[in-house]
Amino acid sequence: MADDKKGATFSLKVMINKERTKVLFADSDSHFADILLSFLSLPLGRIVKVLEKHYGDEAPTIGSLSSLYRSLVNLDSAYFWTDGAKQTLLDPTSSLEDEYRRLKLDIADFQPAEYFSCSNTQYHIPSYRFRSVGIYYDHIKRCKICSFGIFIKEVAKKGSEAAASRDGVFTMNTSSFIISDDLHIFPNETGLLGVISFLGITDMDNAEQIKVDLGFTEIMNLLKASLTSPTPLSDIILNKTTQLVNSKFMVTQPHTTEEENPNNSWNLSLKVMIQQSTGKVAYAQANKQFVEFLFSFLYIPLVGVEHLLAGNTCVKAIDNLYRSTSDLADSKHFITPDTKKRLMTPILPHGYISAHCIFPLAEECLPAEYNDYLNLLSSVKFPNGQGSYLKGSPTYHVADDLTVTPFCFASTLSSLKEQKISISDVKEVEMQIGLKEALSILKASLTSSTALTDALMIRKSLKQPKREV
Repeated sequence: MADDKKGATFSLKVMINKERTKVLFADSDSHFADILLSFLSLPLGRIVKVLEKHYGDEAPTIGSLSSLYRSLVNLDSAYFWTDGAKQTLLDPTSSLEDEYRRLKLDIADFQPAEYFSCSNTQYHIPSYRFRSVGIYYDHIKRCKICSFGIFIKEVAKKGSEAAASRDGVFTMNTSSFIISDDLHIFPNETGLLGVISFLGITDMDNAEQIKVDLGFTEIMNLLKASLTSPTPLSDIILNKTTQLVNSKFMVTQPHTTEEENPNNSWNLSLKVMIQQSTGKVAYAQANKQFVEFLFSFLYIPLVGVEHLLAGNTCVKAIDNLYRSTSDLADSKHFITPDTKKRLMTPILPHGYISAHCIFPLAEECLPAEYNDYLNLLSSVKFPNGQGSYLKGSPTYHVADDLTVTPFCFASTLSSLKEQKISISDVKEVEMQIGLKEALSILKASLTSSTALTDALMIRKSLKQPKREV
């Protein structure tokens, strides 16, 4: 991450109550609004990665995503088709990566773009740069035909980045906004009375204005708070610590509309071990298809989760950002007519979606000029044409918090002992995970450290009264 991108600051005029316990709202320019909107297109794995890099041992726990990510880090590369396949999941990119490079502040830590360049015309390969995209899991360093072509890093010029930033990235640089404590974005033309009414503020006489400068550290704190608190602005500006009202899983029906998706009819088999006395998942015994489904969470952007769950993720601030983006007018507030669509529509980089994906997601198409030379440069689709990240047919142990490890009887017994669960109290249940269950697990992973128990509603099903004969 460039040092000049860490030094940028945002100045906000903030209205707080005189007791200094709550932010009422803040006046913002387009640069700060761009940073907030950029949160939506960050892949979940990228969020966990940058927070752990910034906070180190004090990194926040994001539901079960943190433990899922750490288990991926610890899973031996031998379980993947290539080292590149694992790295693609650990370091997921965004289809809006180019826009991120132009933001006033860089929090995503995307690496410079990588291109394949080969100028050996003897093999009819033109002098052309092919951008490396997600499908290139074998990460070849030289052309398969001539061995002359190499991957090179393309580093953007600092001057062009700065100029682009001044022009705006997502929103018009002439626009200004009002930001609520829970990250609802209002255009300034909404008017003071309209905003006050919407926010339910009844006593402006008890309000005072302060000026606040937010730098890299504060924006990282804001990213964290947006996922863990219902009042992120108060948390970072007034040094409050507030948790989501229910950090467990709020049981609501996820979005289960049958969209155009060939995988909607798929089911994944899962063998679940349940503690009968509590209804809690002790662990699940899973195949590689289910584990690959879990790892797919890491490359889905926040906007993709919002789309799949119809704007109801139980993470209030992120839900508000999503709804605000939908409410802002295309032509009046966004830098191009297509910008709002790109922010609202979850499009993954080409090649990320494996053959075992359940979710109705879309990915970018390759440029037409790639097709003629792709077989010379890399695998056409996934390593060895397998259509998956994981290889072989091992069995995995999946904990309630989505920690994934290779299945081992000794380790499983030790895990039950650590949880103080007796073998006699364990019941085995065979479950089919379809789209509805998959969405529930995704939703629970954002806020719950017992994602399997809460998403599959096992406690509820065990407490149902028996029918009288």
